[in-house]
Amino acid sequence: MTITKLNPTIKIRLFLLLISTVSTMAVLPYIIIYFSGLVGTIITGILFLAVMFVNVLGSILGGYVSDKIGRKRIILLSEFIIFIGFVCAAFANSPLGTFPYATFVAFLVIQFSTGVGNPVYQALIIDISLPEERRVIYTYSYWIRNIGIAIGSMIGAFLFFNYIFPLFIGVAVASLCVFFITLLFIKETYTPAFEKVRENSYKSFLMFKAYIQILSHRFFAIFSIASLLIVSVEEQLTNYIGVRLANEIENPVPLAPFLLIEIDGVNLLGILKSTNTIIIVCFTILVTKQIKNCNDRSLLLIGLILFFGAYTVISISTTPYILIIAIIIASIGEMIHIPVKQTMLSNIVPDHARSTYMAAYSIAIMIGVSMAGVFLILSSWLPPSLLTFLIGSMGVWSTLLFFNLTKQESPLYNK
Repeated sequence: MTITKLNPTIKIRLFLLLISTVSTMAVLPYIIIYFSGLVGTIITGILFLAVMFVNVLGSILGGYVSDKIGRKRIILLSEFIIFIGFVCAAFANSPLGTFPYATFVAFLVIQFSTGVGNPVYQALIIDISLPEERRVIYTYSYWIRNIGIAIGSMIGAFLFFNYIFPLFIGVAVASLCVFFITLLFIKETYTPAFEKVRENSYKSFLMFKAYIQILSHRFFAIFSIASLLIVSVEEQLTNYIGVRLANEIENPVPLAPFLLIEIDGVNLLGILKSTNTIIIVCFTILVTKQIKNCNDRSLLLIGLILFFGAYTVISISTTPYILIIAIIIASIGEMIHIPVKQTMLSNIVPDHARSTYMAAYSIAIMIGVSMAGVFLILSSWLPPSLLTFLIGSMGVWSTLLFFNLTKQESPLYNK
């Protein structure tokens, strides 16, 4: 199946995903640097945790409410609030002055609203897609998101620190465009029973009860833990691994024995990130076509083995050409396992609670991102060899969890 044969709403959503990713990635990679330069690293760390916390709260609220009142209204509300947030952030960094704490409040609002919308968008895709379409959908979604990351990061690199006011205004306009396109062209995909909404809308404790019940869904809980471990390892590249490379390769070294080009640790980190993005953008569709007839379980496990094996090497090596080869292998593994894993996720959530489940999954992913920060702290006391052992162990555990979840005899796993 090709993208042209997908439901029109899905194609619109993929287009909006590109707009949102480009605009967001023009800002987010640089906002930590912005705050650390204005308020210091300690305060920045506290602000970062606060932003992550409100994002999780937004996911909890948005996922539950969407299953009670439908998708479209929640998406429109979240996109409009994001627009307002970026307008406020722009005027907090206007020619009139720079106000970092006002910017922080604006980003609290933005990240809360982003958290509200994310699980709803994921549920919307599941609402209007067939199980046999989802691997194709998630492949294109993964590809488009990486294109957006590459474009947005490049825009931010040139504009963020010298043209922050017009950049924030531009991102606000992009959010407003997403709002109007959603309003005009995306239809409601889920209508809950009115009687149920009327009966339960005032009982806020039911929201927490719904999330507690999700934890009793053993397959979903194990799937989320295994996915959390994947994200924890992947995030090490720009956290612990990045800091280690910067500290251990302070002086330029040859990129390869047969090349005269020399790089330091920071340069090497940039090369690794760029290599990962370029491979995914250029080869995702090609790789997908080559493996489209392969067994999903085999693809998932092979992809995970390549991914975790390569990241284990990246976590300990300081040889540039070995690291580049390892990131190529990790990128191939990533291209193979992510669409399969996302398809599994969409197939295991119940119809009546899709947004709630997606919100719970988003929380697990946020915990995984936070664990990368834990490794950064541990690196002050533990030797690199022990941290590499921990990263490798996380990979083994994640792979074993998926191996058991996807056994052919499991009634919860098809294909």
